[in-house]
Amino acid sequence: MSEVIGRIARNGHLTIPRKIRKILNIEDGDIVRFTVEDNKIVIVPGVIVDKDQVYFFSDRCQKEIRESEKEFKEGKYSSFTSVKDLKKAVDSD
Repeated sequence: MSEVIGRIARNGHLTIPRKIRKILNIEDGDIVRFTVEDNKIVIVPGVIVDKDQVYFFSDRCQKEIRESEKEFKEGKYSSFTSVKDLKKAVDSD
């Protein structure tokens, strides 16, 4: 991608150039996250998450989901025909 130059305005305001907004599909009113990595400003499109859903987006939860998906693909799962059978299996562990 070619370099695009911008200018910091009064009060630290910065306009994200149209070319960059188009590539990232950023529109007026969208949320973005700012981080600093290796002395560079990184701007990433973001979303606001309800408090009761925050855990799902935590590193720990995402790691557990990836591990579960891997085990599922490897066939490491059980299926049950009734809740009663499921309870037996859980209680026997």
